[in-house]
Amino acid sequence: MTSNNPAAALALAVSSLLASADAGAVTVTSLAGAPDPGPLPGQQLVVSFDAPAAPGFSWTGGLATAIGTVRGVHTSPALNTSLYGYVSSAHPDPVATLLTPALTSISFYWGTMDSHNWLWVLGADLQPIHFVHLSTIAFDPIAYARGGSGRNRRLSITADGAETIGGLRFWARGRSFEFDDFAATLATDNMPGSGTVPEPASWAMLIAGMGLVGAVARRRGRQVQVAA
Repeated sequence: MTSNNPAAALALAVSSLLASADAGAVTVTSLAGAPDPGPLPGQQLVVSFDAPAAPGFSWTGGLATAIGTVRGVHTSPALNTSLYGYVSSAHPDPVATLLTPALTSISFYWGTMDSHNWLWVLGADLQPIHFVHLSTIAFDPIAYARGGSGRNRRLSITADGAETIGGLRFWARGRSFEFDDFAATLATDNMPGSGTVPEPASWAMLIAGMGLVGAVARRRGRQVQVAA
């Protein structure tokens, strides 16, 4: 899935149009700041690039990491002195996808926002449910032009209603799309100790199955004794 593949680029463009029309699936907010304003209340850090990601979070595609700024290649998020992630049109694959457990919210620090940074929010089936672009969020254009905190924001995405978030897809249509310090809130079904209680019919099937396993085990035990 790269910008060098016309079919893939067309598919991504079409999906962005479809996803942007479904604005009710999630609510997107952002807060400018340098350093990073930090996660929303209740969110836990799940992905940084200085330590392993939390269980259930993984990357596919053209993710790269760096420290610092290389002019014309990648720019460190404001006041960030550690590793951060990015995708770039200069790489063979300018698209990276963060796969997640089912989430009710996720946020990350978006470094040096650019118009060539494209982001898709993915649903539980990993299909796009919303499209985020510089033109789709509110910001102060004067502060943006000054750079610094005006071009670095904590972007927060919250699922609406029964919707859940299953991932984020980043596409750099230029150099580059930088991000760091992802924080999230797990959907209720993914919370520790939140396993659903089986219905009575399910309990009956479970007990019957355990009884069948026990009967088979006893029969095999008798067969072993006879053979001996």
